[in-house]
Amino acid sequence: MLKQQLRPLAQRQVRPSSSRHISVCKAAASTTAALPTEAEAVAAFKAATADGLEPCLALLKRAAADKSVQPQLVEGALAYLEQSHPKPAADIDGTWRLVFSTATSNRFLQYIPVREDFVIQLGPKQCALESVVGPFAFNIRGQITDFNSATGAMDFQFTAVDILLLGKQIWQVTPKTKPKTYTFYYEGQGIAAARSSAGGLALLRK
Repeated sequence: MLKQQLRPLAQRQVRPSSSRHISVCKAAASTTAALPTEAEAVAAFKAATADGLEPCLALLKRAAADKSVQPQLVEGALAYLEQSHPKPAADIDGTWRLVFSTATSNRFLQYIPVREDFVIQLGPKQCALESVVGPFAFNIRGQITDFNSATGAMDFQFTAVDILLLGKQIWQVTPKTKPKTYTFYYEGQGIAAARSSAGGLALLRK
């Protein structure tokens, strides 16, 4: 933390006391804690929606189809689904469009603003995150190390990034990455809900 100097009217410089540093740190901590929590999102969802699985799925399917649902309600529905009606995916094979993610706390960006598909191939144990931004395509490829059909947990690690321009590869990167886990705690009716090992929630659709 940057140290601050206070200059009173008498122009005498005063060195900040340790108690002021503690006060500043407490203020910063309270600001961070003020960010909306999943519990608050669940409370908002319950206040706006009838209780039960079907109303929850109807809201998530609408969000997946046209992104018309308020982000806080989507987060609340995802957390509620995980807590109250989990249905782990026994088979998550295929191409899934990433629609919504709480990996960022910025509500404006929680609906994925670009076309982004999570391609999962359980047979050859391969996965890819394929994004399109204008004339560019970014294919982040990796290996699936484990999939637990009882819990829906998929362990994987990205190992390469292909960058394409108008369909032609122009660059390849081999990044340093860490293993990740996506737990698909619900799959059905054309949508899936997942919890990332980083803590965020995600909504996907076929």
